[in-house]
Amino acid sequence: MLNWHTGKRVHCLDLLQVTSRAGAVASFCDCAILLEIWDRGGLLQTNSAVSPGTKISVPSIGDGLAAEVVSCQQDEFGFLVEISVQDPRWFPNGYIPPHLLEQTDS
Repeated sequence: MLNWHTGKRVHCLDLLQVTSRAGAVASFCDCAILLEIWDRGGLLQTNSAVSPGTKISVPSIGDGLAAEVVSCQQDEFGFLVEISVQDPRWFPNGYIPPHLLEQTDS
């Protein structure tokens, strides 16, 4: 049985397109690897730094989801970008990554 408790981070894998929202001062488009997901956010690996507070769009999920960057830290592979997602179409009630590391109740 999958263990998807509120706020529980789940390791996963998916490739997502992330873009700046319409009207952004600095526009960007990047591919991001989704590494972790939880009911109100996710952790992305990107090629580009994205400043905290930046409103982004994830057009590769459904007809697009809005998110906000919470933090961005450089690592040896690029940037780890934590996002906040308030859309009910997000995990686990809507979008579910194709690859999840199943966690069982102990």
